[in-house]
Amino acid sequence: MDRIDKSYYVADLGLYHRDFLIPLAAFLASFAWGVTADWPLALLPLTIAAFAVHRAGAFVHEITHRYRDPRMKGFIRLWNLTIGAVIQLPAPRFFKPHLVHHARGSFGTKADPQYLELRHDPKLMGFVLLGAPFLMPLLNFLLMVTASLGVDAEARLERALQRHGFTMGSDVEPRHRREVTALSRYYLAVFVVFAALLPQGVPLLYLVLAGGWLLVCLRIPLEHRMERHLERSDRHDQLVDSFTVEAPLAALLQPLGLRFHTAHHLFPGVPYHSLRRLHYELKARGEPAYNRNVLSFWQAVRGPGRAVSA
Repeated sequence: MDRIDKSYYVADLGLYHRDFLIPLAAFLASFAWGVTADWPLALLPLTIAAFAVHRAGAFVHEITHRYRDPRMKGFIRLWNLTIGAVIQLPAPRFFKPHLVHHARGSFGTKADPQYLELRHDPKLMGFVLLGAPFLMPLLNFLLMVTASLGVDAEARLERALQRHGFTMGSDVEPRHRREVTALSRYYLAVFVVFAALLPQGVPLLYLVLAGGWLLVCLRIPLEHRMERHLERSDRHDQLVDSFTVEAPLAALLQPLGLRFHTAHHLFPGVPYHSLRRLHYELKARGEPAYNRNVLSFWQAVRGPGRAVSA
């Protein structure tokens, strides 16, 4: 289980560009349609736009794990200058919370900003699934504006949350601060031009972004147990706590191979387009702890209960 063929780690940049540009084009076309359509017909293109922005935005996950790959520089620049401007999220802002989520020792603990206890807490689940999606576009806008002014609002927000026992891992690493500031200024300029030329599109963009964040939040409990925090974790905890959903239906909520989440946590450096093949190889090895985490889509939605155990 600890070793796989090195070919799995090779990224196909042609696939990256193809799989990114298609949802980007779908977002642009459907959003343009939604802006010109009358209600309630506009709901259809705006829903398509939300799914498209979710899929295109999900490439920030790939960027986080392959940021140091020199072959990825062009793709990363393309993402930051296009969909990054739409969702107002510079890729480096995602790095720290996600890498902390993957780190041995912090995964699944209270220090993990991407691991919330959801299933046993209906109020928290209600907030994360129904409230947070409408707050995230506003939070990203606020962080974009403050970062464009050179204010490290992420660190201040993190300190304020920590005083109340929460964490978002939102503070940007110092080495990425200059890049985040430059991108935030670019994003702010793009937004000002957009708002000036198409003011009626601003509330529609907010709805699309909220829809995209709703898809992100609905995806969260499909990937991990989300039942309790660990005191400390190791690789085995990531193995038994990460789910795999083979059903193609899950790709609507878990694009870019995220439904093969157990394989991803075991080998986070493997690009999304190789995760399906890697999953079936790992499954064929017959490791009980791995195969036990292969769930049906509806089982993942309902909660795995005792179907998954260490």
